[in-house]
Amino acid sequence: MSQFTVVANTSSHVLYLDIGNIAAIKLFAELINGNSNECTVKQLQTASLEFKERLQLLDKIGERVYKMKQFFNEIPTGQHYLFLPGRVEDQIQIYLYTRQLSLLDKVPLQFSNLERLSSFLYDHYEVRVFNSEERINIGEYEKSKRVCRFCGRSMPNATFKQKAHAISESLGNKGLICREECDDCNQRFNQTIEQDVTRFFQFFLILNGVKGKNGSPTLQGNGISITNNPSSRSTLGRDTLVLKVKTMPDTRDIQEITKFVSDQFSFSNVKYVPQNIYKCFCKYVLSLLDNKYLQYFKETINWINEPLSFHRLPPVWHYCVSRSHETPYMAIMLRKHNHKELPYCWAIINIAGYQFLFILPFCTKDKYKFVGKGRVQFFLDGLKNIMPNITLQPVNLNSITLVSLKINANINISPECVEGRDYSFINLQNQPKG
Repeated sequence: MSQFTVVANTSSHVLYLDIGNIAAIKLFAELINGNSNECTVKQLQTASLEFKERLQLLDKIGERVYKMKQFFNEIPTGQHYLFLPGRVEDQIQIYLYTRQLSLLDKVPLQFSNLERLSSFLYDHYEVRVFNSEERINIGEYEKSKRVCRFCGRSMPNATFKQKAHAISESLGNKGLICREECDDCNQRFNQTIEQDVTRFFQFFLILNGVKGKNGSPTLQGNGISITNNPSSRSTLGRDTLVLKVKTMPDTRDIQEITKFVSDQFSFSNVKYVPQNIYKCFCKYVLSLLDNKYLQYFKETINWINEPLSFHRLPPVWHYCVSRSHETPYMAIMLRKHNHKELPYCWAIINIAGYQFLFILPFCTKDKYKFVGKGRVQFFLDGLKNIMPNITLQPVNLNSITLVSLKINANINISPECVEGRDYSFINLQNQPKG
């Protein structure tokens, strides 16, 4: 079963689709693309006259398509809509999508309950969204005029020859580039805090087929390795997950084998520092913002640059979304008034389907540090209005102690799966050499 989300600037805003078989996939390919053999669907679509005429294809499905046809017919001819993989339930993201569509088509944003639910966000914050599928260069174009955001140096005391990714390339970012990060800082971050982020997310990046700078990564554990093989992509658009273990039980019983492999998930050799992940998240924000805002984050930059030391930091929360992205995206919120009960800047980053919500610490625009329960709760109460169906789970990114990667894995292969078709076991010791 494949899930999709359609977002449009209409009163309905969102439509969820569950496509269960190849015939249905071909039907929707013909509906969207006008060609049943072209199964790749672009995210940004136009409700053209030809598309409206093709809506009659939905009649093949039966009466249950009434709501679907109604949704597509509500989109004015010539306006845009988004066809997205997975189920998008994040209310913030849905609103941001519809807002982008309204700006693109130069039409008013349609009134809905979404406006009411999101009143906290729009009353208090300006929102900036960065999708790494887009190609955006942030900062000064001329190298001779550049000043590094993180060390303050400029030419000739610093060089800007390397391409500095605003969000680590290892996380799948290819398009977001920060021009105002010198080569020394780029190399330093790549060898320190960005390494911890990569280690922390590596398993989820592999599961979702996210490719980094050197292609598909491999996670090496204690007696096990995991990688993603894109050369054997299935009809559902998923790569083959390859698990390698040093030894295998002498059996063909699928239950015994899957239990054995599940028990091998030990990655005590993969270590990271939690606070470095928090630092790196904040570094991403400061790489994406216009440089006019950097004056408020000098102490934040000092903290990012300093050696590991204990600080009382605001909490960080995470939640999961049902769809994954091959590329990361980030939403940055900047307070547009002097309401000091709220943090000046907070952000949401999505990496491989995991959303992390965090406050930028040490901002001079803030009166409070947002480390106490009372200050944090006031902020959380506001968030409940814009994320009514999301449960935020706190995650400890305060610690400066090196910790091991922990993965709770339970591998199950359903009885209807067939060996050789849906999965395979290969004993490398018995493979011919060469």
